[in-house]
Amino acid sequence: MSRYISPVLYILLMLVGCVAFISIAGVRVGIFEPLTCFSLLRQSVFASLLISFLTVLSLCVCRKEKNIASQRFFFLVLIVSFVYSAMWIGIYLQKSGLPPINDITTDTVTPPAYLNVNFIRKYNENDLSYNAEWADIQHEYYPNVLPVYSEKDKPTVYSEVVRLIESRGWEVVAKYSQAGIVEATARTPIFGFRDDVVIRITQVEGDKVRIDMRSCSRAGVGDFGVNAQRIESFMRDLSTALARSSMPSVNSVR
Repeated sequence: MSRYISPVLYILLMLVGCVAFISIAGVRVGIFEPLTCFSLLRQSVFASLLISFLTVLSLCVCRKEKNIASQRFFFLVLIVSFVYSAMWIGIYLQKSGLPPINDITTDTVTPPAYLNVNFIRKYNENDLSYNAEWADIQHEYYPNVLPVYSEKDKPTVYSEVVRLIESRGWEVVAKYSQAGIVEATARTPIFGFRDDVVIRITQVEGDKVRIDMRSCSRAGVGDFGVNAQRIESFMRDLSTALARSSMPSVNSVR
């Protein structure tokens, strides 16, 4: 019996692997939309769980054959299929407790406004108007999403912002150096979802400059914390870069 079951399990496992590869590779090269990729991966997880169940059933059916090679193969298929499904389920459970919001900003009172992004979003994608009801939710779940202040002049800060955006590989949509505004589009690493970013640089009290950032998903009700993580990471790197540029060089000390 095991010699008939083993090829079937092998083919099913390879099909799951092919679906996972094609969905992720397809969305990266533009064949699939991110939502299609997400749907395919979800179906592959269900299929992997089914393979795990069939493998356990096969072990029970073929336990009297005493075929060590087949039993080892069954255990291998069980481990691979279970680990694959458990990995994605674990990621989902880890993110499932986050709120269903997809627009995060360092300024919830007067969020940076999108200018050119309005013209590249499709009619069936999320609206760019900020939902004020999300402000309290954001403060509760993402308290570290905060603006950055610098004593550097506005052109210097603007140049550093643009440099960091380009170093991350984000697609620059528009740059307004005089207004201190940059718009860009970022993509999530795995599913390739597009999130639009706008950064605003304003002069505040004294010689200080305030940098605000907003990141909004084009699709989906919730973002699983991606936008907040993007802002926190960018602002942290920006603070480090501005602080480093403030330190005197060795030549200037001599």
